[in-house]
Amino acid sequence: MFLLGHSCWSYLFSKLTGRQVKVNLPAYMALLAGVLPDFDIYFKPWIQHHTYTHSLIILLPICVILVIRFKGFGLAFSTGILSHLVADSLVGTIPPLYPLSDFQLGISLGLPSPADTVLEVGALGLVLVLAYLNGDYKLVTKPRRESVYLTIPMASIVTLTLLFAGDNNIPLAAFAFSRKALTLITLGHAALIGILGLVVLQGIRAVMIDNRRPGQASGSGSRERQPLG
Repeated sequence: MFLLGHSCWSYLFSKLTGRQVKVNLPAYMALLAGVLPDFDIYFKPWIQHHTYTHSLIILLPICVILVIRFKGFGLAFSTGILSHLVADSLVGTIPPLYPLSDFQLGISLGLPSPADTVLEVGALGLVLVLAYLNGDYKLVTKPRRESVYLTIPMASIVTLTLLFAGDNNIPLAAFAFSRKALTLITLGHAALIGILGLVVLQGIRAVMIDNRRPGQASGSGSRERQPLG
């Protein structure tokens, strides 16, 4: 699955899990969790993509440690991480026992494929609905200092996409619009990055407001600093 789907499904699973265990996982963490397994791209050629960081043998112990250490927050964040493996196993396969075995698990619906397009674009639509219901939409409409942290998932999505395309000699612009399914996913990526960009600008705006008022918090930066989930 592409990073659009990974970030969006991570948001959905993390936020809904957080609601069940009564914790408020910040939006930037909910979006970032599902992208983390693809961070192996940053470490090529030392780590082969889609191996260690896509293995249950590696990720499950990490998630257990997160839950033990951070309780509900760790559980919500771990759910986002593991959603990456679920998504990849739907459209392709994952090596759940790596490095002990190269066994591949998955139903391989295809990437790209109509099924993958529905999963990715549909997830973005669900994120917009959930963000409206849980109040995260206010990150776009009002300045908050914590909005600056959305830079992390935004930069991760952009840089990982560029690095993956470069490492595999993929002409990104031509590939992105080469098929109807890819065009929809590309537009979905653009919409997500655009929204995150607006949120980051609101965060920068909040910081600037606070800096203009030394010794007191800005109205938008303090009164609006409420739980997001």
